Parts: sequence; C-alpha cells; structure tokens
Amino acid sequence: MERYLKRLDRDLWRSIEEGPHVPILTPVAADGAQARLGGCQATMNRPTNNDLEKMEKDAIAFYEITCGVGHDNFDIIINCESAKEIWDVLKNLYQGYEQAQDKKLTISLNEFTNFKALPGESLDDSFKRFNLIITKLSNVGTVTL
Repeated sequence: MERYLKRLDRDLWRSIEEGPHVPILTPVAADGAQARLGGCQATMNRPTNNDLEKMEKDAIAFYEITCGVGHDNFDIIINCESAKEIWDVLKNLYQGYEQAQDKKLTISLNEFTNFKALPGESLDDSFKRFNLIITKLSNVGTVTL
C-alpha cells in the first residue's frame, strides 16, 4: 500500500504517516484585523489553499486505503475517521505485537543464515525458496528491496 500511494502522490503517504491535516483557524474581526478576546464581532478565517490541498490529499488517501481493504476486514475499519487510523489498525492486525514480530524476524534470519540447496533440488527451485526467505525478511522490515 505504501508503494502504491507514493506512486500516486507522495503527499498521500504523508497523510498516513502524520495523520490528517488540521488547518489552524484564527478569529478575524469584521475589519480584517485579528480579533482580540471579548468585545468585537469575529468570524473564523478561511483555510488557505495549502490547507485545502492537504485536506484533499487526506480524503484521497482515506478513499484509496479504504478501497484496498477486503470485505473480511471492512468491519474492523468502518469506524476509523482517517487514513492514518485505518493504517494503524491494519498494521496492528497484520503485524501483530512486537514479540510476534521479533519471533518472525528470528525465524526468518535463521532460515537465511542456514539456507542451503537441498540434495537433488534444481537451481530454479533453490532460487524460489531463497526468494521466499528474502521476501519474509523484507516483510518484517529487515531488508529493503
């Protein structure tokens, strides 16, 4: 999902890493000056174009990540309000707790360290097994491909 969103637009992944953009709105007096507390009639200033652009990226990231979730997991994310919240829920669901992740890493590193071609195994089959180990290491965050 990270690669997909970065390919669409790098700012989409920012929305997931940092959370949704919240524009800072300040009270503005009727004459355009910044309002002081008490005494004057004030309205909130409008979000800037930059704010609106970031909020649009947040909405696109939310849409894209929601569309990427299968029906079996949709009930888990239905109450999430941001792409970051969805990502955090899915990350916890699929990666498990830190101990489980450490165990996956230990097993994968052990497989990598002890890798040998099996007797009678073709080079192609050996390569496929090795590639699978590298993929496991990549999934636990050890190898960046």
